Amino acid sequence: MEFDDIHIGMKCSSNKGSGTVTWIDNSTRTIYMESNNNQSFEVAFEDLLTDPQVHNPEDTYY
Repeated sequence: MEFDDIHIGMKCSSNKGSGTVTWIDNSTRTIYMESNNNQSFEVAFEDLLTDPQVHNPEDTYY
């Protein structure tokens, strides 16, 4: 995934959690996201997971 592929409203996943992109800082390559329970957090672009599927923490795998 390229930095230019990120856009506001996009669902992303990182080591800090999954959420919706609310703001992008191009100068520092920082992505600001909000989780499903309305908690805001920031993630460096390099820390985003490249897995195209975003899973909720409640999901279980069989």
